[in-house]
Amino acid sequence: MQDQVLRRIFILAGLALLLWVLYLLKPVVLPFVAAFFIAYLFSPLVDVLVKFKLPRWLAISLVFIGIGVTVTVVLWFLVPLVWKQLIYARDSIPAGIHWVNGNFLPWVSHTFNVVPMELDTEQISKAIMEYIQTNYSADSIQTFALRLAQSGLNFIQLGGVFILIPIISFYFLLDWERMLQSFRRLIPRPYETSTLTIVSECHSVLGAFVKGQFLVMFLLGIVYAVGLQLIGLEVGLIIGMIAGLASIIPYLGFGVGIIAAVIATLFQFGLDWTQLLLVGVVFMIGQMIEGYILQPFLLGDKIGLSPVAVVFAVLAGAQLAGFLGMLIALPVAAVIVVLLKHARENYEKSKLYGLPVVVVQGETQQIQGRVEYTELDIEIKNSQDTEPSNSNDLK
Repeated sequence: MQDQVLRRIFILAGLALLLWVLYLLKPVVLPFVAAFFIAYLFSPLVDVLVKFKLPRWLAISLVFIGIGVTVTVVLWFLVPLVWKQLIYARDSIPAGIHWVNGNFLPWVSHTFNVVPMELDTEQISKAIMEYIQTNYSADSIQTFALRLAQSGLNFIQLGGVFILIPIISFYFLLDWERMLQSFRRLIPRPYETSTLTIVSECHSVLGAFVKGQFLVMFLLGIVYAVGLQLIGLEVGLIIGMIAGLASIIPYLGFGVGIIAAVIATLFQFGLDWTQLLLVGVVFMIGQMIEGYILQPFLLGDKIGLSPVAVVFAVLAGAQLAGFLGMLIALPVAAVIVVLLKHARENYEKSKLYGLPVVVVQGETQQIQGRVEYTELDIEIKNSQDTEPSNSNDLK
């Protein structure tokens, strides 16, 4: 008995030590985690190409080349449009400040009876420069050169990580089957079947959710961008793209998109209620398309969480891990739902849960398993009032 307790203590201590080492090596481990996630996403596509008798290394290379070509083509067409709209946004800043000083702030002062004020660009510029000089001042040429070199090293390190992730992903995909078999051999034999069942369900739920969520983001971004461009908003493309990307976090895309669109509309058209109403219509249509078309057909009920639980999961992820926690909150919640479902099934089969109690004609009897009674069974039981009850009949 003592040997088993000591063994469990050593196992728990070893796991705690492993987690602590992984935490210390977080900057090194994160690229490997990102590479594993990329390999997990694209392993089904590689498996499809392997079925056409292609070598695995060639299939992986074709997948990476396809990704690179797709990203290049998209950027080739989008960068000029986005750059044009950024220039327009920059040129619209003076007009926006003039509208705030001439229309918005006087309306606020008159409506709420507060002291009149206006935005002074010179004071804003002076405050920004003072902040930069206070927090980022260079005491000497040596300090400035040291900070510049450090920034350059950080930039090189960041670029190296982005180059390293695809390389690690390539080798993960190359050894994917062997790696999965290695993980499988670590499972204790008595628990292999149940563990593989749970892993299979988690894989199915997680894969379907991630792929569906990316499609929802892409299509929703197109809906918002096209809608805002059609109502004449000059920066509608940028706002639509940002809203679509932000939709990876539930309700964030809608909130960010409509706030940015309202501000851009006020800068471009002033206090035009027709344009503001059109912005609201665009985002209402986007929400209807997401709620009644994209979510049901692309995602369905992949997670099994209510809207309140979704909001709680996102907020909990933000509290625990910041923005990264918000991104991974729903996939983690999907896996937790699968684990809780199996935990509940095991609990209902355990002795702690007990046997279900069925009451028939004032008699209490315990039976093993689940029993469903029909109206015919109840009528037969009622007709046997004079006969003693028999537990075999209930079974």
